[in-house]
Amino acid sequence: MANQKPDKNNAVDIQAHLNSLLSDEDNESLLQPKAGTENKSKRYFRRQKRTKQPGRLTKSLSPANERKHLFAHERDALKAVGILGVAAGILIYLLSPLNQIQTFDVQGNQDLSDKSVLASAGLLTGQPVWTMLTQEKYFSDLAVTNNPQIKNMTLTLEPNNRLRVKVDEIVKVGYVKAGQQYFPILENGTMLKSGVTKQLVGGLPLYDGFTSGKQLSLTLAEFGKLSPALRHAVSEIVWAPNKQNQQRLILFMNDGNEVLVSANQLAQKMKYYPGMVAQLDTTGRADLQVGAFFTPFGQ
Repeated sequence: MANQKPDKNNAVDIQAHLNSLLSDEDNESLLQPKAGTENKSKRYFRRQKRTKQPGRLTKSLSPANERKHLFAHERDALKAVGILGVAAGILIYLLSPLNQIQTFDVQGNQDLSDKSVLASAGLLTGQPVWTMLTQEKYFSDLAVTNNPQIKNMTLTLEPNNRLRVKVDEIVKVGYVKAGQQYFPILENGTMLKSGVTKQLVGGLPLYDGFTSGKQLSLTLAEFGKLSPALRHAVSEIVWAPNKQNQQRLILFMNDGNEVLVSANQLAQKMKYYPGMVAQLDTTGRADLQVGAFFTPFGQ
C-alpha cells in the first residue's frame, strides 16, 4: 500500500508540465489573429511593402521628371529655331528683288524731265522698298533742296515694285534780261542761276518794262496758271499801263498777234484766246481787258 502513494516529486513535474502547456496555448491564442481581420492585415502589409520599396518609388517618379525637363529644353530649342528662321526670312527678303524698286512713274512734271526729278531726289532702281516708304520726307526735302523748281514730292508704291513719284512743280514762266544775260524765272519769282544764256531761248517769253517786283510777281503768278501750250505760245510780255488800266500788259504771241489784258486777269482771260484766233484768218490785236474784241492790223 505504501508503494501506491503518489510520488511527490513526480506530481510536481507533472503540474509544471501542464502549466507549461497551458502557457503555450495562451500565447498562441494571443498571436492568432481574430476572424475577419486576417485579410485586412495581409492587404495592409502588402501595401506597406509596396510603398516602402525605394526602387519602385524612384522608378515611378524619374520618368515624369525627365519628361518635364526634356519638354522645357525642347521648347527653348524650338523658340530659338523659330527666331532664327524669322530672321533669316527677313534677311532674304531684304536682299531679294522683292524688296527693291524696279521702275519709276514720274507724274506732275512739266518743264522738268523724269531723269532730272529722280536725280534731284536721289532715287535709283534697286533701292529697298521699305527705305522709299519710310523715308519719303527725306527724299522730298532732298529734291526741294537740289532743285528750286520742285515744290513738293510724294512717293506711292504700286504693284510690281513700281514707285510713283508725284511732283508739285514750280513751273518756269520765262526769262528776265539782266545786263547781257537772260535768266530763267519761275512762277514764284525765283530767278534761276542755272540755264542762264546770252541769247533768248525760244519757247518762253521775255519780261520787259517792269519797274517793280510787285508788278513782276503778279504777272508771273498769273502766267504760271496757264497751260503749257499757252505759255509756250507767248514770245514777250511787256508791262504797259495807261490811264484806263494801270495793270495793262501787252503779250506778243508767236503766231504774230498781240493781246491786251490786265495782269490780275491774265489767267482768266487768256483761256479764251485759242478759241478766238481759231475763227480768224488774219493777224491783229485781241483786246481782252473788257470783253473780247479783235482788231486786224492796219485798221
